[in-house]
Amino acid sequence: MIEIKEVLLDSERTDRNAFLKQFNMTCDNDVTYSVLAYDQETIIGTASLANNVMKCFLVDPNYQDNQIMTKLFHHLVKVLDAKNVHHYFVYTPNDNQKIFETLHMKTLVKTMNTTLLEGGDTIDHVLTNLKHDYNVSDEEHAAIIMNANPMTLGHLHLVETAADEHDHVLVFVVSEDVSKFPFEDRFSLIKKATKHMDNVTVLPTLDYLVSKITFPKYFLKEDQLIKDEQTLIDVLVYKEYFVPIFNITCRYLGEEPYSYNTKKYNTVLKDHLGNHIKIIKRKELFNHPISASFVRKLIRANKLDKVKPYVPDVTFEYLKSDQGQKVINAIQNSEWSRH
Repeated sequence: MIEIKEVLLDSERTDRNAFLKQFNMTCDNDVTYSVLAYDQETIIGTASLANNVMKCFLVDPNYQDNQIMTKLFHHLVKVLDAKNVHHYFVYTPNDNQKIFETLHMKTLVKTMNTTLLEGGDTIDHVLTNLKHDYNVSDEEHAAIIMNANPMTLGHLHLVETAADEHDHVLVFVVSEDVSKFPFEDRFSLIKKATKHMDNVTVLPTLDYLVSKITFPKYFLKEDQLIKDEQTLIDVLVYKEYFVPIFNITCRYLGEEPYSYNTKKYNTVLKDHLGNHIKIIKRKELFNHPISASFVRKLIRANKLDKVKPYVPDVTFEYLKSDQGQKVINAIQNSEWSRH
């Protein structure tokens, strides 16, 4: 009899990792839930979740005719349903694409080696609703995707440059909430800092750009090199869905002198989108490019008075607020991270 059991004990995690290793696979560090499939005492399959992303699916080749993959998939869907999560994703090798499509998953994008699929809702529906909710017209737009952790005068310079050169500009704010400055606060600061430009609309990226779904390694430390596959997945989602739905004709980037991850991301964007990408020289202060990471370094070193020349007034006022003090404490009490 086939049984599916949650991985709870350290010994079970060791067994899962050993099973994956037999097939040259590893378990990702961001996994939040795992199961093992057993035939009596023998492990014959495994699958995991990282929030609403299904990953690390593996079934022993001797059992691949026993619908084990299907059973693992439906088990994870049931777990997500219990948490009221009805929109989910699968990252999988291309060999498994057809299997998940038979389970009513829709392929979002595909690279040479990796397929990203979604279930429960579709990106076309989600982005069309987003466009409607933020009253975005069908006219041509320039676009900027920014995390702004926090909003600096460098970010503001990028938006002002795009707004000077285009009739309509969309600023997509990275919705993934893993940065020191919470998403809601970053979103609010960007809206306040850009309110003097009536041709700028600020809106969230939702799950689809620079997220743990499309770009899971982006938020790791600089010494953990991002994978080309994941960079390309994120770029393809932008190219195949955001560009046509929002009628984006140009995407602005700030040049990246510091961050390996961001510099690599910019290079892949340029390689795949060519003249659609416009890279703007960073705004400088005291002969150094302004960056959010440098602002966080000043905060970490308890030099808040030195931050003011690098940020809009709204950011500096936020840092003096009770909510800002919580972020300052979090930065000063945590390990350094560029993102």
